[in-house]
Amino acid sequence: MLGSEDYGRIFSLTYDANVPNKVYAHTLKNHILVSTDNGASWDILYSLPIGESASIEEMKLTADGTGLSFIAITPNRPYGAIMIYNITSNEVSKTFNLPNQNLNGNAVSYSFYEGDSDILLVDTNLGQTFYTADSGLSWVTVYDTQDYDAVSIFNVAISPNNPEKLFLARGMEAGLLISEDAGQTWEVKLDGVSLEAIAFDPSNTETLLIGTAGTFDSTIENLYKSTDGGETFNIVPITWTTGVLDGINTIHYNPLNPSQIIILEENEIAISRDSGATWQNIVYLEDNPLSYSFGKHASFNPQNSEEVIITSNYVPLFSTDGGETVTWLKSPYYASEGNLELYLDDENANLYYGVRFGFVHRDLNTELELEYNVLPFNFSSSNPGPTVLADKITANRIFTLSPSFMGSNFEVSHDNGVTKHFLTSLYLNGFTALGTYPQANETVLVAFSGFSPSDTVLKKFDFTDINSVVQTDITLPFLDIINGILIDNSGKITLSVGVEIYSSTDDGNTWSNDSNGLEVMTPDDLIFDLQKDPFNANTLAIATSKGIFISTDSGENWVQKSTDLVFKLGFSTETEGAIVATTYSSEVSEFSLSFSTDSGDSWDTFNNGQLLSISSRSAAYQFYENSVKVYIGSFDLGLLTYTIDFTSLSHSDYDKTNQVMVYPNPVNDVLNIKLQDNASFKVALYNMTGQQMLNADGIEELDISHLAPGMYLLRVISSSNKVFLKKIIID
Repeated sequence: MLGSEDYGRIFSLTYDANVPNKVYAHTLKNHILVSTDNGASWDILYSLPIGESASIEEMKLTADGTGLSFIAITPNRPYGAIMIYNITSNEVSKTFNLPNQNLNGNAVSYSFYEGDSDILLVDTNLGQTFYTADSGLSWVTVYDTQDYDAVSIFNVAISPNNPEKLFLARGMEAGLLISEDAGQTWEVKLDGVSLEAIAFDPSNTETLLIGTAGTFDSTIENLYKSTDGGETFNIVPITWTTGVLDGINTIHYNPLNPSQIIILEENEIAISRDSGATWQNIVYLEDNPLSYSFGKHASFNPQNSEEVIITSNYVPLFSTDGGETVTWLKSPYYASEGNLELYLDDENANLYYGVRFGFVHRDLNTELELEYNVLPFNFSSSNPGPTVLADKITANRIFTLSPSFMGSNFEVSHDNGVTKHFLTSLYLNGFTALGTYPQANETVLVAFSGFSPSDTVLKKFDFTDINSVVQTDITLPFLDIINGILIDNSGKITLSVGVEIYSSTDDGNTWSNDSNGLEVMTPDDLIFDLQKDPFNANTLAIATSKGIFISTDSGENWVQKSTDLVFKLGFSTETEGAIVATTYSSEVSEFSLSFSTDSGDSWDTFNNGQLLSISSRSAAYQFYENSVKVYIGSFDLGLLTYTIDFTSLSHSDYDKTNQVMVYPNPVNDVLNIKLQDNASFKVALYNMTGQQMLNADGIEELDISHLAPGMYLLRVISSSNKVFLKKIIID
């Protein structure tokens, strides 16, 4: 992970019940993390492999401490479920497919019976609440909003000592429903109040606390206590500070010291150390995204009851005094937005990536970062962040298009974004391609796009005099999206327009259609990328919805080299014949990486499962001799890299690019794996169909003698979350 820890957002932080200082969390999307040093550093523990829209929510430690339960969210897809991840076996041991998942049902809240994880109560986004006593083999609908005047459920719970005693906390001032017969009949308690948070005293399960929900109705904020299993309730005298919603989000007892209770409210934390007899309120009046705001979850350290980790709305927080004071707990896991660009020469290595509606410049030589227009966690924007494209000829020069309601500003910077110079303003929101004239480095061709392909505009900018920019509109043969522009030393322009390739030798006055061999493309397809081979100026390649096509005669004729959807490609600058291709996450594809070492005649692919089930729509390549480092802006793991080794040979030593030693290769019995500086690592071996054959943690000698001869793909993940990929031959 390369990105700054200043943007990290992780949730549901939960201590392990037995291992000191071991903490679990989940990312914004589909990954579970683990820390063994009390949250100081994190590793990826599990990846939920059910598509780019999938996410993990409401993760909890199971009652026996052996697993992590969570909601698997799949918007607009029929896979909604509750899952239990087994900490010992490192796999999902139970999956409760929701009975309404075929209608795109997803869980909102859930509760397992503490004595038996086959028994589950779950509320869903479609207004139906279900109960199962047999691991989801059969379900009973215990509540449906259609039968209760559209009154929604805010939270559910099962009594810790009775699997048939159910609690439903409701909104719209409808109070609490309690059932003693697994949902067949219900009794209303606390009628006239909207309720949400529920917690049972671990030392006496007849005692429970329930808090009012944050709503805009007439509910008065209160904490209610029952000592008879919910038969009667009394208000706990706590003075609350006025906020916006004035609701109690969650209540947590310390399971090893039940007299210690913490309540997370909208803008305050309430703490009791005497079973609720007295309370201390810590109020946070300002909406500070780096401090407490709208707490969602809390977990006590089993080894030190004064240490509490709190999941708040923006960032996780750590307390060493039971919640009285909190500090920001940083991590490198966040959503990298927008595009990703890389500029490399002998002296400069500049990476640009999007985050929180702005962008960051990272100097890869010094590892220093500078951010531009990055919004705080508590701010949002109706406009997307800027698109940043780097000049491929001039170091430190970038171009940005920043959309807004009043139009988009197109600007150039000669110092990586520190200062910007205005070039033009236009009512288009897409900046799709850039080409610099090699013989006139301060003149560029730029393609813009709008909501329709017919909105496409191609412009030429001459900013030799930055105070008097010359702007020229270029007439296109027809209007469609332009995703690639090449300009050679003679001034010949080659560009992709929709599904065709055009060239011009008179600066765009006339165009020649160079699309012979692309007839398989239909109007519904698109060319996503256009690149030139640095070893052969006559060799071009395009990435398309119909795969990869290569021309060896400057684009006059094209040959299809693959058939699967590809969004980006790159020729190696160091190894002749090596090509890398990337398929991004989309409605019809999962992120994957492919490479060829024979000029595209054959391809090896690392599928999404082998790549930790990440989602991403941005990547850039840094080539070395016989390898490539792929920079990826992911949806939830921030900025990360994968290093792909092109060779199938042993590494007998380390260097700048080969930080993993793998030998022998080919191999027939034991594969040796070592990392530079003796760093710890995890390893997985896959066959060429993507099936995982081996998975090990920290094992330097991998026994592969039982595997069939053939080609395999090895994935090594270092303790610093660097990922290395290599072909292995078993003979």
